[in-house]
Amino acid sequence: METVYETLLGIWNKERASEELTSIPEKLLEDLAEYFSYLRRQIRLSDRSSLNTRVRSAELEMLQRLLESLLRIRMRKIVAMAFQQPSVENVLPFEKKTFNVIQRVMSQHEDMIRSGLNDPRMLQREIERRYEVVIFLKDFPRFVGEDLSSYGPFKAGDVAAIYSGNVPALARKNVVKPVKLI
Repeated sequence: METVYETLLGIWNKERASEELTSIPEKLLEDLAEYFSYLRRQIRLSDRSSLNTRVRSAELEMLQRLLESLLRIRMRKIVAMAFQQPSVENVLPFEKKTFNVIQRVMSQHEDMIRSGLNDPRMLQREIERRYEVVIFLKDFPRFVGEDLSSYGPFKAGDVAAIYSGNVPALARKNVVKPVKLI
């Protein structure tokens, strides 16, 4: 039977050897979480100066470093893929969000380049995130905005400052009304 360490090491080696993202089984992440908890519990319950405690502490640290290395290798691949591909496979949910943010930033960068080709002074401007104050006209659940930030939930009558890119779609659906600030 393969240990959690052997499974993680095998995936780490595959990830290093491949140019594509390697699939990470959900079971591995569950097994790692359980094993980390087990090791922490054993460390907490043992005599701090015992050899057993030092070995378990070293094992936990080694597994954490291996997992961190794996995730950093994957992050470098995701950044590279964001330049080349519209989507990626074999990503963990948080990696998908990172990929989307990178693509959005790159898109904004490309827009600035195009603007700079027409007016080079545009290249000196800083990209601003603008927020608008709105009143919610009806209850609205929590949502992830265009800027990938989480907003809400909101009740009818709530006043909030949200990323301006989110306002037009919400206004069209009669969910919000922009507030004119004086």
